[in-house]
Amino acid sequence: MTNHRTKREVSENRAAVIAQRATVVRRYAYEGASMAALCRDYGVGIGWLRRQFDAWDVPRRPRGRTAYAAGQETSADERERAALAQRLAEPGLLEQSLVLDLSSARVSGAGVSRLAVPVGGVRVAGEVTVGNWGEALIVILQLEAHPERYPKVRQRKPLGSPWEPRTICWGASTPVDDWLTRGRMFGYHEAGINEYTAAHAQSSAPLGQR
Repeated sequence: MTNHRTKREVSENRAAVIAQRATVVRRYAYEGASMAALCRDYGVGIGWLRRQFDAWDVPRRPRGRTAYAAGQETSADERERAALAQRLAEPGLLEQSLVLDLSSARVSGAGVSRLAVPVGGVRVAGEVTVGNWGEALIVILQLEAHPERYPKVRQRKPLGSPWEPRTICWGASTPVDDWLTRGRMFGYHEAGINEYTAAHAQSSAPLGQR
């Protein structure tokens, strides 16, 4: 039986989606809910929801992909985890790290880290740089779900074009060009700080994780 809604009901349902934007985007981009499921739950049409997602610049998943493909890029994650374990003064923080799911992004920047290390102990700050505003929104929603590990989640300013790389920060604010101080705030031991400083002193930081 077709469910015919009045204009008022349609308007109210759409307003509810807009009011619950963070939840709707989180369910789609992070929890793997399909557009069809969201339309059913909120009582809106899929055409309208697609246009709304485009207005919000929410990256679309490939058709049929409703959840993160577990195991993809595992070797890359392991390499990154091993490298950070050698640099962090408290490598136990890696056990609490969040593997960022950018599988729903339209375009993923080359070399983008997928591992977000929380604050704790001598590590008082962290950040990750992604390819564009859409990816930044996905990362922010994922980090904000764990405020005890990722406090004060924000984008670094100034902000450029939506399609330029965006850096997402959490914890204390770090100086942009003082690599020595940044290394200490990121919780690296002395050898790790020296390695980090040497890698970044000659140029601006590439896409990746701190």
